[in-house]
Amino acid sequence: MPARILDKIITNQGQGDIIVRLARVQDMRRIQMLYAEVYGGSYSIAIVTDRERMRSAIEDNDYYWLVAECKGRIVGSLVYAVDLQYRISKAFGAVVSQEFRKLNLAYTMMKLILDDITKARDLVDLVYATTRTANYAPQKLTESLGFVKLGIFPNTHKVHDNETHCLTGYLTEQALQRRRRRPWLIPEAVPFYEIVSRQINLEKPVIKNVRGEYSDHKQKIPLLHFEAITAPNFIRNRYKKIKSNSFFEHIVMPFHDPNLILITPNQGTEVYLTYNQKDKYSVVVGGVTNEKSFTIVLESIARKVSELDMAYIEVIIDAYSPAIQRDALDARYIPSAYFPCAKRVGKKRYDCIAFSRTFDVLDFRNVKIISLYKNFLREYLKLWRENYIELAFKSEPGR
Repeated sequence: MPARILDKIITNQGQGDIIVRLARVQDMRRIQMLYAEVYGGSYSIAIVTDRERMRSAIEDNDYYWLVAECKGRIVGSLVYAVDLQYRISKAFGAVVSQEFRKLNLAYTMMKLILDDITKARDLVDLVYATTRTANYAPQKLTESLGFVKLGIFPNTHKVHDNETHCLTGYLTEQALQRRRRRPWLIPEAVPFYEIVSRQINLEKPVIKNVRGEYSDHKQKIPLLHFEAITAPNFIRNRYKKIKSNSFFEHIVMPFHDPNLILITPNQGTEVYLTYNQKDKYSVVVGGVTNEKSFTIVLESIARKVSELDMAYIEVIIDAYSPAIQRDALDARYIPSAYFPCAKRVGKKRYDCIAFSRTFDVLDFRNVKIISLYKNFLREYLKLWRENYIELAFKSEPGR
C-alpha cells in the first residue's frame, strides 16, 4: 500500500540534500539511533524499541514509515498506522534531529502521507495524533496541517516525570458526512463537546442528566476480584475469538493490541487491556461480562491496574450512551477529550468521549500547551476537583 509515496528531495545548502522516503529494514539501527539521540533511553513506544516489531511495521502494508536521510544518516522519522476496515489512521513517532529542525521536515513528512491517504487514495475518513507537551512545536505542527484540537490526556505517561499529551484529529468532509448527529451527553461532558464544536460547527447535543446507582457516592463500590494474565500469544489469539458485549460494545480503542487480561475466577468478567510497564500507561480495549454495573467493573479495573504499578487508566466511550458515561464518572474516570467520528459502526461514524483516571498526584509543572488546550485542561481540573476533593466536604456530617 505505501509504495505510492515517492522519494522527495529537500535541498539543504551546504550540508547535502535530504531524501524523504519510505523506511527499509536496513534502516532500523539508524532509526533507533535517532530516537536515542533525541529522547535518550526514555522513549517507550514498542514499535521503535522492539526490533522485531519495528521490522514487522516497516514490512507491513498497514503502516507508512517515512524517514529523512542525509549523507547516510537518518535525521527524521514518522509513522502512520492505517486501519482500512475502520477507515482511520494514527500518526505517531515524529522525530527530527536537532540540527535539521529549521527545514520543516516533520511538516513535509506529515503532509506527504496525509494527502495520500485522505485525498489521493481516499483510504481513511480521519487521522488522529497525540502530541507531547514538553514544548509547543508538536501542537503547532498539527494545527498548521488542519488538525482539530480534541482534548488532553493528563499525566498519561510517566517515565522520568509525568507527561500530559494533547489529542488532535484531522477530519475529512466524508467523516463529517458519515457522522451520527445529536450525541446524548451527560452534563459534565458538554463543555468538552462545545470546545470542539466551536472549531468545526457541530449541532447542539441532547443533554441527559441520568443518575447511576453510585452517583451519590454514599455507597461503597463493591470490587470484583481480578486475576491477571500477561501471556502475549495467548491474549492475542483469545482476543480474536471474543466479541465484546454489554457496556464493552460501547467503547473503542484504535491501534491498541491487548497484552493484559483481567479475569474473575468464575470467568464472568474478562477485560482486555493494553499496558506499558515502562511508562505506567494502560487502556481498556474490550471485554465480556455478566456484571450489570459498569461502575463496578471500572472501579475494579482501576484497583487492579494500580496494584500492577500502573499510573494511568483510560477508556473511550461512545457519545450516545449517557448511562455508561455516568457509570464511568461515578467510578471517578474523568472526561478530558471529545473525539468526533472516532468509531465506525456500519456506514456511520460515532463520536466518542475519552475518560481517564490517574493514580498519581496531578503534575503540570512542565506542561506547555497552546490556548485552546488550556480550556480542556480547565474543564478537566474542575471535574477532578469535584470528584476527588469537593466530595469530602459534601459528606461532612453536621454541615
